[in-house]
Amino acid sequence: QEVRAVELAKLLTALGPSFIKIGQSLSIRTDLLSPAYVRGLKTLQDQVPPFDSNLARQILEDEFGTSISQLFDEFGTEPVAAASLGQVYRA
Repeated sequence: QEVRAVELAKLLTALGPSFIKIGQSLSIRTDLLSPAYVRGLKTLQDQVPPFDSNLARQILEDEFGTSISQLFDEFGTEPVAAASLGQVYRA
């Protein structure tokens, strides 16, 4: 079950933010899932991999309607932290 639980967490991560949120919610439901699945899904609470930084920059530029260099004096190339619905950069 341990291997399948890790595979499920990876699958939910690949499917995107909404599925990561579902996995996070299930990770605290010890009444519904076995301990192995709870452990496997718990990784979604604090170990979500970052998405592509170029995509993040493009999203910011699209949302603000201007270039990153116009918005910030400096903008990190790698995220400081990542979560299910976003990530953090030094700016």
